[in-house]
Amino acid sequence: METFLQTYVSFIICTLLCFTSSENAICYGREGNYLSRVTSSPVKNSIKALFFDVRNYGAKGDGSTNDAAAFQTAWNAACEANGAVMVVPSGYTFLLQPITLNGSSCQSKVVVQIDGKIVAPKKSEWSSNGFQWILFSAMGKGITIQGDGMIDGSGDSWWSSGDTPHALRIVDSSDVTILGIKVQNAPRMHIYIDNSQSVTIFNVTISSPGDSPNTDGIHLTHVQHVEIYTSNIACGDDCVSIQTGTSDVKIHNVNCGPGHGFSIGGLGADKSEAHVSDINVYDSTLSDALYGVRIKTWQDGTGSVNNVTFSGITMSNVHNPITIDQNYCNGGHGCAATTTNAVAISGVTYTGITGTYTVTPVSLVCSQYKACSDLTLSSINLTPSGSAKPDVVCNNAFGHVLTPTTPPLTNCLQ
Repeated sequence: METFLQTYVSFIICTLLCFTSSENAICYGREGNYLSRVTSSPVKNSIKALFFDVRNYGAKGDGSTNDAAAFQTAWNAACEANGAVMVVPSGYTFLLQPITLNGSSCQSKVVVQIDGKIVAPKKSEWSSNGFQWILFSAMGKGITIQGDGMIDGSGDSWWSSGDTPHALRIVDSSDVTILGIKVQNAPRMHIYIDNSQSVTIFNVTISSPGDSPNTDGIHLTHVQHVEIYTSNIACGDDCVSIQTGTSDVKIHNVNCGPGHGFSIGGLGADKSEAHVSDINVYDSTLSDALYGVRIKTWQDGTGSVNNVTFSGITMSNVHNPITIDQNYCNGGHGCAATTTNAVAISGVTYTGITGTYTVTPVSLVCSQYKACSDLTLSSINLTPSGSAKPDVVCNNAFGHVLTPTTPPLTNCLQ
């Protein structure tokens, strides 16, 4: 039951909004636990926060009714306001068919407060053949997705299929913040961000089984100025995947595993040109992962990877902790029978990489056409777990080993 104090505060806010402006005012009333707009006349210099609870726009939250139309209506209303907060309240489960929330007409940055649970339909009930399930697009004025709630992609009904949709995608946006939420069981990638700038992701939990195919935790392509930190990622593919056109990325205090580690690439598929630069991964852990820190480029691609630092990384039972593979070949792109080119890799630093491995501690397989250059290794201490052997693989890798290492790497770099 609403307390007297809450009622009094609501009354004061409404009074201020209705009587302190010379313009026509916006008055607010209580709907559920949030303030909601009653009229829509413009106000200057008024309190900005407007709350749009999806239940007030027809969402049932019963876990079986498709609430996509209600979410769309709430979003459209929020976009018309300055400082809007679209609320997905706790205590409800909202089933959504594929939905696109476009921000091109939004008046300002929008906050999506997810405290409840959002679930995708099973594959047999999917209403679209789209590339993604939940899409935020053209958020030029900014988007914040936050809360204690969960986004569940119902991926177990998809993982035996070929073409699968991404769970949460953000495209053509800037000033993007994702915090606090949980994303689990994506049919494909959990969080897919492309063609965007100024992205912050923190205190996020991503979870799917280690054998779920292609379920990258966070996938970045053509994204600049990114920080990912204080998060936990467990998935069936790369915990963080960094693709072409991406630069100025900081990843720290992230726990990865199971999964395929922190990966740059694969770059240069189908002889394409790819560029990645200014990547810094530090103070993070990997456990029971297939790879630790990896750079992978397709045969016969072009472009460059440069200015990359991996530091302060702790490995626990990681199959392959440090990997460069310029002969990467996987999936449906096919592999060149003969190669005469490669994506150039230079300026990569590995320092403070410690822990245990189960297969190969260091594998630097670089191209004879574009050898890896300016590699730096220091304070590497990787010890075998179980019956693993301290064998390293180094081909066409040039640079410097600055300190004694375990296993010994003095003969690894040329």
